Amino acid sequence: MKDNATNVILNVHMKALPGHEEELFALLQAMVEPTRAEAGCMIYELHRDAEDAGRFMFYERFVNQEALDSHVATPHLTHFRAVRAAASPDPLESQVVTKWKAVA
Repeated sequence: MKDNATNVILNVHMKALPGHEEELFALLQAMVEPTRAEAGCMIYELHRDAEDAGRFMFYERFVNQEALDSHVATPHLTHFRAVRAAASPDPLESQVVTKWKAVA
């Protein structure tokens, strides 16, 4: 456990605006490979709800808070936010981020 004590784990649940499911899916997919290539990224998985094509979940694990902070400032996340800001309407209806810490 000692080696994982500084890891930062996130569950990010997202819901697409109805009618914009594929648009959001494409934006989310575009972040997967660049994020996985980041030095501090341990796990970055995109999941889609088996029964609701508009619901997505990222499972993310970074080596520490600094790696997560770097991730948030990357060009691919900046692009994601810029595309959403320019879209009318925003394809993302809701987002819930839960931060976890390994304890055992």
